[in-house]
Amino acid sequence: MEREFVFSPFILSGAEWAKICGEINTNYEKYRGKEMAVHLSYGIDDSAYAYYFENHGFDDYNIYSRVKM
Repeated sequence: MEREFVFSPFILSGAEWAKICGEINTNYEKYRGKEMAVHLSYGIDDSAYAYYFENHGFDDYNIYSRVKM
């Protein structure tokens, strides 16, 4: 049975969503087993952000917050 996400998703553009989820997938060992995590990266606007997300397994994420660094 799938778990539902706790938080409402933060709306990102398709390009930014793909970029950040791709980075999380690439570095998944860092996040394995963590239900909540933070991924630090640059957005498509070249600004640094902390992306807070719920992790339900590889490629199953809910990014619920983006905080500019």
